[in-house]
Amino acid sequence: MRKRIKGIAVLATAAAAAVVLAGCSGGGQAGNSSSAVAESSLKSTGWTVADRADVKDGGSITLPIDTAPANFQINNLDSGTVDDQAISGTYLPSFIQFKENGEWEANKDFATSVELTKDSPQTVEIKINPKAVWSDGTPISAKDVIANWKALNGTNKAFAPLATNVWEDVDSVKQGSDERDVIMTFSKTNADWASVLGTIYPYWAVDTPEHFNTAWAKGPYAADGKTYVSGGPYIVKSFDANGGVLTFEKNPKWWGDEGKLDTIVFKTVSRDGVAQAYGNKELDAFNLNGSADNLKTANSRSDSKIERSLGTTQRQITLNGTSDVFKDQDVRQAFAQAINRKVLAQAILSPVKSPGDVLNNLTYLPGQEGYQDDVSSVYGYSTDKAKSKLEDAGWKVGSDGYATKGGKELDVRFVIPSDNPNSANVAQLVQQQTKLAGFKVTIDTVPSDDFFTKYITTDGRDFDATYFAWQGTPFPISSLKSIYYPADAGQNYTGVTDDSLGAAWDKANAELDPDARIKDAQAIDKKIVAVAGTIPLFAEPYAWGVRKDLVNYGPAQFQQYSVKWQDVGYTK
Repeated sequence: MRKRIKGIAVLATAAAAAVVLAGCSGGGQAGNSSSAVAESSLKSTGWTVADRADVKDGGSITLPIDTAPANFQINNLDSGTVDDQAISGTYLPSFIQFKENGEWEANKDFATSVELTKDSPQTVEIKINPKAVWSDGTPISAKDVIANWKALNGTNKAFAPLATNVWEDVDSVKQGSDERDVIMTFSKTNADWASVLGTIYPYWAVDTPEHFNTAWAKGPYAADGKTYVSGGPYIVKSFDANGGVLTFEKNPKWWGDEGKLDTIVFKTVSRDGVAQAYGNKELDAFNLNGSADNLKTANSRSDSKIERSLGTTQRQITLNGTSDVFKDQDVRQAFAQAINRKVLAQAILSPVKSPGDVLNNLTYLPGQEGYQDDVSSVYGYSTDKAKSKLEDAGWKVGSDGYATKGGKELDVRFVIPSDNPNSANVAQLVQQQTKLAGFKVTIDTVPSDDFFTKYITTDGRDFDATYFAWQGTPFPISSLKSIYYPADAGQNYTGVTDDSLGAAWDKANAELDPDARIKDAQAIDKKIVAVAGTIPLFAEPYAWGVRKDLVNYGPAQFQQYSVKWQDVGYTK
């Protein structure tokens, strides 16, 4: 599933990778020179890799988040940010893990095997590690997987998850030979079947719509609703909801390698204050987020390094196709044509010396097999063409430079979160650029905590245009569906779609031949580009400031989904 991330946009995966060397490798001091880093020099995983034997026992790591989880059930409509996803990896089971090149394998801490055992009907068998237990002593079992499937397959509308991708194609989930044996049988073949095995909740947190929506609203609780529970190497020690600080300690019931760190702290820090907090040694790593000042601050700290990697971040502008101003597809396309996306890319990436070109595909990233330019022909930058398209749609540009129709001005309300310089920068550039075509853009800055809960929602859509990011997964095709189809999908903030996309996704997801599936995905991409609800800007490489002795954590393209928190720590 794609995940939202404030102020940026994240998408599919790029197929570039480098071999992870034994001992310590990666990282480096890239960023101290005056020239930009070449994209070809970036690895898929940018953090410094170290063997457990080389990592100190003890210590703590403090990491910044934009906001604390609105709900610890990250499939809930109020949740699903990248911060939520990162936090969940410390305490939720995952039956699969990703290698540096994006390929997956069984996560032996949780599953001894994960296998496709039959093609027709498609059947998957999961052998759960017999040692795996929730911290209250309850076994991690088929009962949990069955409950997750029932909550997320879309048949019971009362659950209302963010997305039903893949789960909706599962006909049954049953216990096999014992409670640790899970048999999944599909009603439709789905090539990305493994994508739903990355986050598993205990049955009591998802067995009813009420539990799904509220049981973990304030924290990951055991069945008693009072004590914290974990199925991973760390467990919540304390949660200061008012201060936005979440502290984890070692899970005493963890059966795998013991965590190296004593505590992991996620601390809410505003985007405009995160660099100073890092400079003051209040944080141990942070994303530079396209800020030259952040890069300068990170480089000025004596025990700091700059780590870089390829990314899965698609920065994009989302248009509300249900609003009066953007209900016309031609007007949406005209707005996209009026934006010089190259200027926006340079504004965000050049300050931290990151490479990056305009993104011209909504499914694949540059360098990934299947990537092609589907965007330029539809809304490549041209103020004149944008103005002509508006005029063809019945709008007339007046002497003040703004278009009107039926006495109504073409006023676009661009909603952005507070304390986010990148969002403000992009909104101001869009305001300046689109004015030349006749659009009047009014920037509305709202509290960050309310951005995804009150404004950028699928039930209210209190915006005309906005800027945020999609966090992609190594399964770009199936994970894309809930963003673009149907119009009322849990992640479709545009509120518009192409009705033929349902059949198109059915075809693509059922295609097991990789080459044929790419062609299916390219056909899908052309359709969603034409809808013009999402304007792709650029794919963002990651650039982080990181404490020099921190290992096994940092920027990564694919392995960000499979951080082994028990191995994260500081070198001896």
